[in-house]
Amino acid sequence: MENGSLLCEKYVFSSLFNHQINTFLASVNDSNAPLWLYQINEFVNSTVNSAICSIRSFDSFDSRVSMVYDIDTRSPGLQLVDVWIYPLIMEQTNCLNSSQCLMLCSLFSYGERLADEQAILFARPKDIQLFNPNLRTVSIEQKSLTEIDFTIHADKPALFVWLDIPNGMNGYFSRNGFHLFEEETIVTFTSWTSLTNFDIKNIDLNIISLYDVTQP
Repeated sequence: MENGSLLCEKYVFSSLFNHQINTFLASVNDSNAPLWLYQINEFVNSTVNSAICSIRSFDSFDSRVSMVYDIDTRSPGLQLVDVWIYPLIMEQTNCLNSSQCLMLCSLFSYGERLADEQAILFARPKDIQLFNPNLRTVSIEQKSLTEIDFTIHADKPALFVWLDIPNGMNGYFSRNGFHLFEEETIVTFTSWTSLTNFDIKNIDLNIISLYDVTQP
């Protein structure tokens, strides 16, 4: 696949409950609350794309149900991907209320993920039933004069994971503020300056998530 084909694509997945002003207030007992999934295609191309959406809970890394869709890229604009009956899908996935689960969607082209997973929350973040993810750094590896790989481990899924290095290192992370639904992930820190004389053993990486800021 040519790299240029990915540069010509931009997709946005969005969802809404068709009669709810606040999308976080849909009731699992309301049979008139469907969940609409759309894609927004800004360009036209002929690449082979697919979307994978899964319902996840916050107590396990396993998916409760997954759905795969072929994505039509022949015309730009807003396109309806699917419609689910919200209480039905919650029942099928054994999610007793909106605070126990969420939906994750990813877009793939020729088997390669085009962007980070997009999350559709079914409840307000402060109302979500989270478990302690026990986020921690298990390894640090310097990849180049300016790049360091941090391997982060989690015991449970974590929302809005935020990384920070407070000891004077200036740069950026390959991802930040992300949702973690796998036991381990590697995040690369790129420094604005050379790290030739820096002792990576003394790097103090702070990791917090929504769980930490919602605890009493």
